[in-house]
Amino acid sequence: MKLDSTALQEALSKLDGWQGNDSGISREFMFPSYADGVAFALKVTLLAEKSNHHPDALTISWKKVKVVYVTHDAGGVTELDLQAASKVNALV
Repeated sequence: MKLDSTALQEALSKLDGWQGNDSGISREFMFPSYADGVAFALKVTLLAEKSNHHPDALTISWKKVKVVYVTHDAGGVTELDLQAASKVNALV
């Protein structure tokens, strides 16, 4: 079930580094090298496969990786997205 704006903002206040709105949540992670960012992105990919909940976007840039979650079937951000974001935070 899609979270309303109030519930989403309350949840994001407890989720280190994540921001967003009804259309999705995101966080940008910084790394000391490009290779470290790629390794992190692979960990996010494996986590997504294991949990069967995939990021909407996983963007690898120079020394940074941006992760975006939204549940398209629900038309916005759900508890699944928040749980996935929390698990991604635990990878760092």
